[in-house]
Amino acid sequence: MKKLESLRSRPRRRPDWSDMMKEVESGKKLKHVECNDRSAPIISSTKSKGQFLYESETKAEETDHHQLLKDIQHGVKLRKVKTNDKSKPYIEGLRKFRRQESIVEKIQKSVSMADVVAAAAEPDELDDIDKVRDDLQSAKQMLALELRSKEALERENKRLLARVSNLQEELKDKSSTSGPQARSDSDQQLINKLKEEALEADRIVKDMEQKYHVTAEELDSTRRKLECAWLRNQKLELELKAALSNKVVSQQPIPRTISMKKLSVMPSVEHLSEEEEIEEEEEEEEDSSDDGSSDASQEIDEARRSARELKLLEVKLKAVKDKQMSAVKERKILKQALTKKKKELKAEKKKYKMLQKEVDKMAKLMRDTEDDEEDEEEQEEEESEEESESSESEESDDDPQSEGEAPASATPEQKKDNLCRRFKYYEGRLTSLKKGNYLLKANVERLTDDVNKQKEMSLVLQEDLNSVLAELG
Repeated sequence: MKKLESLRSRPRRRPDWSDMMKEVESGKKLKHVECNDRSAPIISSTKSKGQFLYESETKAEETDHHQLLKDIQHGVKLRKVKTNDKSKPYIEGLRKFRRQESIVEKIQKSVSMADVVAAAAEPDELDDIDKVRDDLQSAKQMLALELRSKEALERENKRLLARVSNLQEELKDKSSTSGPQARSDSDQQLINKLKEEALEADRIVKDMEQKYHVTAEELDSTRRKLECAWLRNQKLELELKAALSNKVVSQQPIPRTISMKKLSVMPSVEHLSEEEEIEEEEEEEEDSSDDGSSDASQEIDEARRSARELKLLEVKLKAVKDKQMSAVKERKILKQALTKKKKELKAEKKKYKMLQKEVDKMAKLMRDTEDDEEDEEEQEEEESEEESESSESEESDDDPQSEGEAPASATPEQKKDNLCRRFKYYEGRLTSLKKGNYLLKANVERLTDDVNKQKEMSLVLQEDLNSVLAELG
């Protein structure tokens, strides 16, 4: 900036025109550039009298060799060669470097042009000399800066080339010193270790295969046991139906095999879920409803259907509760993240304010009243943040409790109504939690953006402060 101000400002002393003309007329001897120009080849156009002439040269016949000799004698026109010759400097465009006008000078110029009443000043030769001097000085300074930057770049390139050559030499030395004999012991140890690991992996694979075969046999035996148990349950249910309806059970053939669907559903006793049991009961009820045609069997089917619906509602209610619990956990995590981001934003704002105070102190623009106002604003911000945190904690504590279950003595219809009501309540609660979580996520993302912006602002301010300190010190 100082250099630009010095270029913009007028010189204190006007230059002497005679000294400048002497300097220009004296002239400096520039370096002469030798040009390797082949545009005019040196070939003698005519032969001397004592030289021998061939028949082809005497007769003007249009043959190939005659044309070639003719071209050699007269010369071939070659293309012009452009050289970077600086013996005669090219000074065109030098007057394009103009001194930049300040805002005050521009305003004065516009006012003087708009003022019609003011008389036009006579042209002064010294002003023209000043303009020429300014142009020459600006061009000289810009060329000097360019030369300096070019020299610095060349020095940096030389340093980097030396560094690369040193690194290449070091690499060659290391590759020559560290031969195969020096690495043989370590390589042998590594090979032995890898062989041991491979043997251990083979042994583990064999053990896993044996365990897999044993587990497959156990699974087959468990499926057979489940099939037997299912057949016994079928027989007992048929006997129970017959006892309830006071009728003799007709000898119906009991299926001896279970469908592949049921077998795939029953891989083990421990992993049977409630929904799979309900599907099995549905299939059993369908088979039994096709077989039974009496009124008692229809009542039993209705009772089973209601029990199945109750079980389905219980399963749905349990799933909704699990989803609600996961949503509550997610809400807690998001609230923690929100408080963390608020603290980060608060710390970044404090840091930015401290930097701003330092900048204002350096510029000597701070006042006592402004300090008091800023302290009051900080206290108000802290109070508002504490109030928001307390309100959030109250909201988290005021979670509504779930409704009670129906008593054991209630009828199936009452139980069904109770389960439906609870399911709707938990479903609504889940949707509200999802909406709240979505809003919390949006707030967290917004706060992260604010923190990043605040960090960028503080970084820019810190760089400005460092530059000011560097200029001062």
